[in-house]
Amino acid sequence: MMKKTALVMCLVLGGCVGGPAVKLNNVSEGHWRGKALVKDKEQGRSYVVNLNFNAVRHERARMDVTSTLGTGVASLMVEPKEVRYVLFDSKRFYYGNPQVDVMRPILALPFDPRWLNNLLFEDPVTDKGWSCEVDSGGFLQSCRDTISNTKITWSSRQGEKRTVMIEHPKASVQINVNSFKPKVEDRKNLFVLEAPEGYQKLRVR
Repeated sequence: MMKKTALVMCLVLGGCVGGPAVKLNNVSEGHWRGKALVKDKEQGRSYVVNLNFNAVRHERARMDVTSTLGTGVASLMVEPKEVRYVLFDSKRFYYGNPQVDVMRPILALPFDPRWLNNLLFEDPVTDKGWSCEVDSGGFLQSCRDTISNTKITWSSRQGEKRTVMIEHPKASVQINVNSFKPKVEDRKNLFVLEAPEGYQKLRVR
């Protein structure tokens, strides 16, 4: 039964084969694609989405979320002092200072969007309350925050593929990275995100 369940997860989230794990220590920018299984423990529901990440180390990151059918769900752009994200279904555009609770309209767990850079480049989170561990191969294994009770783990590294798990008592997000390129997409205004016409603008605090 467990083997059957694992096979189903491989097919749904993608990617269960690969070679030696790719290290990201010297990577300055990148483009990642994958899928995420999001579980809201309080509401007792879960769903799968497609993820597209572009990031420049220590500078900025962009995340585009689509449904399994390819419909746009959300887009987010974050820099050290500002975060902007748009929710297409509700036609709302949020902007403000990045902090732990700024993602509340779309995530049931505390997550500072600046941590996307740590998550993607596998850099230890150095904010107050965080501690991280490295495995025997020199790869970042986990980071835990005693203040928000959030834990991030990196596992199942095979080539460019890997699994990143964000866990919290209220929710969890399992990200399966299926592809990686050490260069951001060649896309006009990649790191520019403005409110589409007719969308409600809301400042997050």
